[in-house]
Amino acid sequence: MAIKMMMSCKQAAALLIAREDRALALSDRVGLRIHLWACKACPNFEKQLLTMRQGLKQWRNYTQQDNFDNKTI
Repeated sequence: MAIKMMMSCKQAAALLIAREDRALALSDRVGLRIHLWACKACPNFEKQLLTMRQGLKQWRNYTQQDNFDNKTI
């Protein structure tokens, strides 16, 4: 049985993005968690993805009417 080396940042980024659309396999989740623990940059990328997801969720819920209700003339 071969021991797999830690995944690259490129692989981790691909899994972080894929995680938005589908459930990851157990081996991918474990490998990603280990990488996020050991890497300095990838947790920042994960936070950026979460921020974008939250912003898009708010944008989807935004209506033009909300904008007009808050204006005073």
